[in-house]
Amino acid sequence: MERFWSSLATALFTTTLLTIFPATMSLAANAADKVLYSFKGGDDGANPEAALVADHSGNLYGTTSGGGGACGCGVVFMLSPPARQGGDWVETILYRFQGDEAATPEAGLIFDAAGNLYGTTSHGGASNDGTVFKLTPPSAPGGNWTETTLYEFQGGNDGEYPVASLAFDKSGNLYGTTLFGGGPPQVGIVFQVSPPTAPGGNWTETVLHRFGHGRDGADPQGALLIDNRGALYGTTMSGVVFKLTPPAPGHDQWTERGLYAFSGFEDGNEPSYIIARGGSIYGAATLGGNVNHGTVFQLTPQPGAWKETTLYSFQGGSDGGLPVGQLFADRSGNLYGTTYAGQQPDNGTVFRLSSKSGTWIKTTLHEFGGAGDGATPNGGLVKAKGGALYGTTYNGGAFGNGVVYAVAP
Repeated sequence: MERFWSSLATALFTTTLLTIFPATMSLAANAADKVLYSFKGGDDGANPEAALVADHSGNLYGTTSGGGGACGCGVVFMLSPPARQGGDWVETILYRFQGDEAATPEAGLIFDAAGNLYGTTSHGGASNDGTVFKLTPPSAPGGNWTETTLYEFQGGNDGEYPVASLAFDKSGNLYGTTLFGGGPPQVGIVFQVSPPTAPGGNWTETVLHRFGHGRDGADPQGALLIDNRGALYGTTMSGVVFKLTPPAPGHDQWTERGLYAFSGFEDGNEPSYIIARGGSIYGAATLGGNVNHGTVFQLTPQPGAWKETTLYSFQGGSDGGLPVGQLFADRSGNLYGTTYAGQQPDNGTVFRLSSKSGTWIKTTLHEFGGAGDGATPNGGLVKAKGGALYGTTYNGGAFGNGVVYAVAP
């Protein structure tokens, strides 16, 4: 996953629409898949749920929601490429969560310019309602990384259960969502966590929006995008893609509006992570479509509204179904992603969508087998040094606790 210095690269009101019809093809590309690491389920972690992030040297960083020690509270890990061709990738545990200060990271990580890592845990903290944390690298090679809890959610008006990755703005503020909390009806918030004004001070949380089960949606689950004007874009499990606009000068209230509300039928249901490309927003809906196995969609701004175009409807079985992770777009505009289910017995797939003369063609790059190569990927993909696509599976692998894998695009 690209670093979450997220921005919409071009103005959101300039784009060209294509007439798009779904099509599919199969590709026996299983040999292109390689398991880089199988989690043992002990101190090394278990069950990674999120996408990876890569540095310029090709090291991969991620989280596991389980394993890591006696409490099974999860870890932050680094996976380093082999020193020589054909060698093994090496896992290094950067931090094991202890359960009191933070526990169960279900989201991925982001970097700042100094190499610090930031993330969220869905549990832990004084009220066990989740945290925002920072990991600082050691001052000398081989030293320990230092964990700092930046904010502990209280489970009330300030939110509860953060499960999405964070996003940075240019001032160093962090933005994210919680799936629950925020006051009645407890259906989530968008928050900002701001650095202290003086060294050694506390980070401050500000609730930017509380969802209310109405037209604005409920239960936000994906990471936010930030455009070059500071506006935030995200999704809710109830089926809304929304925009939050910063307050005008002299005001302090952010303005939320829904850009598109999914019907729950052919256009999709339960959108998760979104990305921006060429003035449009792209994403995957976990459910819906013509057989309720999920869709890949495009949202294009129009005067007064946004237009939704379904690029592909998954058919289940060997075609795959239930896309839950973030898409990756290459420079040619191809979209890559994963489905949580697919093939038998529903171990999931890696797919590519390519536009050819206005028609989107789906290619299955890999069908997971379960025991050896992993099962049920739900974190999406990242492209790292060398050009391969990297991801994680929650289950499967040599020990049944998930894997880190590579697939040729």
